[in-house]
Amino acid sequence: MPKRAEAVLVLNAGSSSVKFSLYTDELGEARPRLRGQIEGLQGLPSFVARDAEDQVVHEQQWGDAVTMSHGDATTHLLEFLNRELATTPLAAVGHRVVHGGRDFTTSVKVDPSVLTALERLIPLAPLHQPHNIAPMRVIAAHAPALPQVACFDTAFHRTQPAIAQAFALPRAITERGVQRYGFHGLSYEYIASVLADFDASAAPRRVVVAHLGNGASMCAIKNGRSVATTMGLTALDGLMMGTRCGSLDPGAVLY
Repeated sequence: MPKRAEAVLVLNAGSSSVKFSLYTDELGEARPRLRGQIEGLQGLPSFVARDAEDQVVHEQQWGDAVTMSHGDATTHLLEFLNRELATTPLAAVGHRVVHGGRDFTTSVKVDPSVLTALERLIPLAPLHQPHNIAPMRVIAAHAPALPQVACFDTAFHRTQPAIAQAFALPRAITERGVQRYGFHGLSYEYIASVLADFDASAAPRRVVVAHLGNGASMCAIKNGRSVATTMGLTALDGLMMGTRCGSLDPGAVLY
């Protein structure tokens, strides 16, 4: 009897949106089936879902008097997927998490202790971390047996030499976790994994990659591993960004 097809949901909860991609297992290979987002959560929320051919399969808008939390958006998305996946069970959910701190150096299965540890990191990423966590709690309440995996934007940079991760501060401060963590690691990890497909000679060499968007950073990669990055303790450091000034002389704060 052939194996029953299953689906994997990937979530990226941002400051005002929940983006998703859904993959189904077909002939032992993960294939994209749906993608979309619920955006405008602070006002005028809207939902659009597209199939693998980029055709809109569902669209919904709420009135301007409606605000929606990330938990509400996740609940709505689960209800939509339950209808779409009537005969295809959801096997797992993957989450992009901005900050993994010092403890999370690779992807981990989410459990209550992981959620508690992630909440302790909220002060280091207050605009992102709470929204990353909210869908995990909603899904755990709706389907406690469904495996969830947290994947960290900081983990890719843990291969950096210790000196690249350290600030010029007393060791006691460093030991309290004040160090350069780096971000956008999932983006850099993907680029490193496919670079050889585009330029086989560049992949094993020294490469500088730029992640440019409303949030921006750069990463130096050697042999597919991060060796330096522009962001630091938080996602405020480094390049100038859409709403973040980037590197700033500490004297400017005191002036």
